Amino acid sequence: MSTWTQPTITELLDLAEASLRECVANLSLPATILRKERAVGIIPAIAGYQFPRESLEETVLVVQKKLEMSDVARILPFCAFNGGNDVFVDIGDKSWGVCVCQKYFGNSVSGVDEKEGGSIRGDRTLHVGDQFLSAGSNDFKARVVGTTAWIASPAETVELLDELGSMIALQKKTKGPLS
Repeated sequence: MSTWTQPTITELLDLAEASLRECVANLSLPATILRKERAVGIIPAIAGYQFPRESLEETVLVVQKKLEMSDVARILPFCAFNGGNDVFVDIGDKSWGVCVCQKYFGNSVSGVDEKEGGSIRGDRTLHVGDQFLSAGSNDFKARVVGTTAWIASPAETVELLDELGSMIALQKKTKGPLS
């Protein structure tokens, strides 16, 4: 990520924004463009409005394809995704974020891959994601670098973590530390 330059980031986001504007016009979506430092997206312009799922998915597919065909996308990773009632294009994707966490926390846990510079191995990583059915899904990209548990709601995340905590406690009680 240290090789990413602001002019390249700006170029990709400008192209993504133009593509989003085109989709908003072509699909007659009541949307506002929201530009961030390393992302651009559309959100409803009307409070409480729900975009049709098909419009969100079509927007993702169109924007993703336009970006993939560009020169800038060959040098800068991105992710176009349906957030449930918005569409965003992020610089990078969740696989980058998971890798950063694996590296950052790698010095303090077992299961570290010394060949990977002290990073936590993918088989020792659990990413909890909710966008398993979405085109261009950002959560899906995390599967490249670690195990992903698909969830459908915050309550399901709590259940998953409770179950995982119970399994870890049982493992410690019966066999010692997890292998």
